[in-house]
Amino acid sequence: MNLLHRLNKAVLPILALCMLSVQGTAAPAANPPDIEIAKTEPAIVRVQGDTLYYTGNFSAASTKAFDSAVAGVRKGQLTRLVIYSGGGDTVAGRHVGRWVRDMGLVVEVDVICFSSCADYVFPAGRARVIRTDAFVGWHGNERQFSVIAERQGESLNTILRRFAPADAPKAAVDAFVQELSDSIAITQKDEAEFYASLGLNDAFAVCAVGDEVEKRFGFTGKKGWGFSIEDMLRLGMNNITYLGDGAYEKTSARVKEYLVNITADDCLALLK
Repeated sequence: MNLLHRLNKAVLPILALCMLSVQGTAAPAANPPDIEIAKTEPAIVRVQGDTLYYTGNFSAASTKAFDSAVAGVRKGQLTRLVIYSGGGDTVAGRHVGRWVRDMGLVVEVDVICFSSCADYVFPAGRARVIRTDAFVGWHGNERQFSVIAERQGESLNTILRRFAPADAPKAAVDAFVQELSDSIAITQKDEAEFYASLGLNDAFAVCAVGDEVEKRFGFTGKKGWGFSIEDMLRLGMNNITYLGDGAYEKTSARVKEYLVNITADDCLALLK
């Protein structure tokens, strides 16, 4: 296996999964059961009555399971998607998001909708429901590396170069960085087109990447950031219902455990 292949094998999964390490916060060594279920690989996907159930990761294998489950489903046959996902591959996440958008489904969050789920599936619903003690949380999207580079006054290639081993030959690193930069340009364009099709700005998914949320809002020990329903509405995600008693951001046990809450104004200010 040559060095360029080893570099890509090591780093591309980090980019595709929007890993927490980008934010300067290491993932825990062991996850609680609710997180592990959200990472089920491949995802468990099934149609029951007028509802599609999706539990687990986004990946190539999960896409196969998803496509198999929805093969032959016609628009109007289903009314909602109940999802329990910790995220995963961004391209696979948008694949599900586009299907949800085209089918006009209500997205109902069962326990967890994080990362690519929150980036692409939750926004794609014609309406959105969050079950009691569930959470919707973000920690970055395809655009995050460009945002971090701009904040640090550096080029994207300089940021990407940091993922290569220090002792790697310059020619191999240069080739790796160019390949990765080209790949990111393609996926960012695809992501931008996806958000445009929903009439959304991607601020909610990218605004607090890097160390900004840790420095300003006390991110340490959390999985990512989230918003009140009112602030999600301000950021363009309308028709949201929380099924718990009281305000979502104050009463959901998992919001309090896993997320730092920021406001829409905080989010938009971070991107200025």
